[in-house]
Order: sequence, then C-alpha cells, then structure tokens
Amino acid sequence: MAQEIKAVVLAAGKSKRMKSGITKMAHRILGKEIINYLLDSLTTAGISEENITVVVGDNSDEIKAVVKKKVHYAIQEEQLGTAHALLSAKKEIVDFSGQLVVTVGDNPYINATELKKLIREHTEKSAACSFISAVFPHVPPPYGRVIRDEKGDVSDVIEEIDATPDQLKIREVNSSIYIFDNNVTFPLLSEIDKNNEKGEYYLTDIIKILKKRNRRIHAVKADDYAISIGINNKWELQQAQEKFNRENLKRLAVEEGVTIFQPESVTVECDVEIGRDTVIYPSTYLASGTRIGENCRIGPFVYLENATVADNEEISFKKITPPQ
Repeated sequence: MAQEIKAVVLAAGKSKRMKSGITKMAHRILGKEIINYLLDSLTTAGISEENITVVVGDNSDEIKAVVKKKVHYAIQEEQLGTAHALLSAKKEIVDFSGQLVVTVGDNPYINATELKKLIREHTEKSAACSFISAVFPHVPPPYGRVIRDEKGDVSDVIEEIDATPDQLKIREVNSSIYIFDNNVTFPLLSEIDKNNEKGEYYLTDIIKILKKRNRRIHAVKADDYAISIGINNKWELQQAQEKFNRENLKRLAVEEGVTIFQPESVTVECDVEIGRDTVIYPSTYLASGTRIGENCRIGPFVYLENATVADNEEISFKKITPPQ
C-alpha cells in the first residue's frame, strides 16, 4: 500500500524585484495566478487538496483571495529562510509519517509529470530525501549547486552566495522541489543553523544532516532545466507567458484542429475553448472564460473575454470610414 503524501508550498513574502505592490505568487500568466499553476500540478500528481498546506506571511490575504482549492494555511511571521518556513507548518505535519513534498510557490514551471517522477524514484531508491535537479547548458541562475562525491551520489547542496569558485562552475542546480520521509526528516529540522552569508535557515542544509546519519539522498534530473526557474521580475513573468502561450496554441492546433495565423501575434489564455475548423487571425487576444464554436472566423484585431461565440460566426475588427 502506497504511503500517504502531503505537500507544503512555501509562499510567504513579497518580491522587491517584481517592482509591484502585488505578491509575486498572485501575478497572472495567461489569466491564471502563479500559485494556482503549482497547486494544479500538485493535485494532478495525486496529492489531494486537503493534504496541501500553503505557508504565507504578510501576503496571506492576497494568496487566500486567489487560491481556488481547499488547502490549509500556515503563517510564517518572519521570513528567516526556507527551513524556517517549513517549520511554520509544524501543526500540519509534525505527526505525519508519510512522504512530504515541499516546493516553492513562485514557480509555475513545476509540472505533474516531473512531480510523479520525483515521487516514484524517491520510493524506488528508498531515500530519506529526494529533490529535482536541473542541469543548465549555460551558466545557471543563482541557485544552490549540487555537490556529488566520487561515486556520483549527492553529498551536499551549496547556495551560490556560499559557494567556492570551483563550486560555481557546477551547472547542476537544486530546483527547490523536494520529497522527504517526514518521520525521519522533520525532527532534524531543528538542527539547521543560520551560519551562512544570508543568516537564514536553509532547507538545503538538511542534506548534510541526513548524510551524517548515513541516510540516502537522491537527485532526480529534470527533463527540462526550465523547471527550476522561479518568477522574480516582470521580464521573467513575460517569458513564462510566451512559453505557456506557445504550448497552448500548439495544443489547439494539433489536438483541437484550430487554425492560427501568425501565432506570434495571438494570445489565448487559460480556460478558453475553441472548436475545430475555427480560424484565428493575427493580433487576436482571447481571455479566460471565452467559448468559441466550430468553423468560426475570429480577428484580426479582436479582444474577447468571457464571450460566447456560436458555430459559424465571424468576429473581426471593422474599419470605420468617416463620411465624405
């Protein structure tokens, strides 16, 4: 019988780099909030809503206002690091003896396929801690570097700010997507200290603590290194929008039989339905809630939101010529 799985999402705090009064987890990509991308991936991977706890801080009201699922919440009063954030969820997990997935809340790229692979390999390897790593083909972002021993096993994860010049050359990084045997790991969180450059309690330090106890650590290499990229500014938000939009347009064309002219100028948000043989012309934006039937002609220069278009209809920008 499979062990029960719970999840904790670390979503406290506001990002100064977003240059926004809105917490970054509530920013939208194709009409859907970042936090909801993550929560949907967790439930699709088989973790029930009631087994998910979201750790929030002074952004509590913002997060609760956009989350659609019936999850639990924990408050991190001060932002003192990722290990401190996980300890803030103590009430929900202290007596839990199953597997615990821990993720950050600002990463919309985390998908159910990779989560399922993480859960499966963690069980197969009988590890105390497993995490998803990403190998970049170029210099990686400022994430923790994965340190391996001579056998190729994970021995440590070093945050970039604390890494040596040689360690900074490593291109395999920690994606901050973990799974733990909770009854083994949770009691050890209190041993994590903040003797580092930032003066924070790093969750990655649990790896060293577990290794000292001869517990197995396993890194699951992601198929796509993009899974490790969180959203920290408006440019990264735009890049995510472009990536997800391309995937959405391809799905509509391949799976739904929709023709899209000049797709680089067309945006289709989440929760939009389009029937087969419909043609979408350039410079068209279809926002969430829109339902379009079959064999329609939409665009160019059209914006629709929560609109319903029947089969065989045509909606386009009408050029108005002033009277002579």
